[in-house]
Amino acid sequence: MTEPMALRITAEDLGALARCRPVPSALAVLHRAQTSRRLFLLTGLADSARRLVPDVWARSAAAGWELCRQAYEANPRAFEEVLRHPHAGVWLGRCLRAVHGTGADEDLAVDLARLGAFGHAAALRGGLRPRLVLPVPDGLLWLPTLGAVRLPEGAGTARLDGWTLELPEEEVNLRGNEPDHGRRGGAARRFPPHRLVIPSAAPAPRLSVVVEDVDPYRDVHGFPVQPRQTPAQLAAWRTALAPAWRLLNDLMPERAADCATLWSALVPLQPGPLGRGRSSSTREAYGAVAVAPERDPVRLAETVLHETSHIALAALTDLVDLTDPQDRTRHRVGWRPDPRPLAAALTGTHAHLGLLEFWSRVYHESDGVPARAAEARLRRYGRQVVMALRVLRRNGAALTPWGSYFVDCMTDEAELHGFRVRRPGVIHPSVGSGVGRPQSVRVAHEEVEDIPPSGASEVRPPPSGRLAVQ
Repeated sequence: MTEPMALRITAEDLGALARCRPVPSALAVLHRAQTSRRLFLLTGLADSARRLVPDVWARSAAAGWELCRQAYEANPRAFEEVLRHPHAGVWLGRCLRAVHGTGADEDLAVDLARLGAFGHAAALRGGLRPRLVLPVPDGLLWLPTLGAVRLPEGAGTARLDGWTLELPEEEVNLRGNEPDHGRRGGAARRFPPHRLVIPSAAPAPRLSVVVEDVDPYRDVHGFPVQPRQTPAQLAAWRTALAPAWRLLNDLMPERAADCATLWSALVPLQPGPLGRGRSSSTREAYGAVAVAPERDPVRLAETVLHETSHIALAALTDLVDLTDPQDRTRHRVGWRPDPRPLAAALTGTHAHLGLLEFWSRVYHESDGVPARAAEARLRRYGRQVVMALRVLRRNGAALTPWGSYFVDCMTDEAELHGFRVRRPGVIHPSVGSGVGRPQSVRVAHEEVEDIPPSGASEVRPPPSGRLAVQ
């Protein structure tokens, strides 16, 4: 389970990501890299917990880890699908920080006990029929990709026999998409995952996202989350997403395809004051976009583009340093009042850059008031991107060779849309054979025992990989 995975991304693919035009080969590398990273986080967690908190490990997690090993050996692909559950990354990060003493540890026993539930879900997805008894200290049985079960009040353990949860007074079937309140009218409540599928006319991709409204690790996006969605709320999401997705496919079919690849889970947020829109993504929850209800399809399409740009760049910076990890400078940007670290400025610039073409196309497809509004938004974003790119270029010493190339490609994209960045001549630091741009990057993940806390999508922790240029 811990064998290193060698990944290579070409300069062309890196440039496409920088220009917010990711190609399938680049997205495939990011996808495989996230799988590799989480495998190492999981094995690192097992090794660290066994060594540093042996009592908690033996009591809460040892049996679950053994089940994980069996599930992986039986069906690696099914195991990895569960591992890529977006908020499983948040769970792993929280456990690792608590085990190493760099994060809150009051819920360590709860979090580590969920290793067994994770393994059970993976085993079921892989065709096994595991039997085990799990501690459930907080009463919520978390089964990533299969939903969750709220146990009756006072129940602290769960007896699982394959797809059946056995409780003293009832049994709960874990199959299917319908809620199960237990046989004989018991008090347990099962919450299966909701999936929203928005069709598209061929050959445009359809959108398929899971609505994460019960996952205990979904509340990491910086805004209050909504509770379990009602049928009426789910219908409202479908109604809102359908025209936004149709607009994206009509205006930018290539970007819609990227979004369909990167976006796998929707976390409903509470609306902001006076119903203002909210959205967020975080690097630990790869694939998740948190968003408040939005009726305007243009604004919702913009949100999807913005947050999936964050998802892509966060996955890339798990592989490659674009800025010097030791740099502590802070810089003003046009979209926030507070000075930002250079890495955060780069992240925000990239996401705003990805909206220039969108608003340009909205402008050309509109007239009257909508056209003037689109033009104003395009100009505002363009000015912000130019200012931020100038900041990044002035601080080129804090960019790695890959970061310098990345910023140059971003500059090219901004200027393609008519926003001049008044750049002086820049010579890329020599890489590999001395050619002025990177040729390819090869990454072999190392085992990680600790990672920084989850936060807003623009906060960049140090990468987890070892970089070697070939």
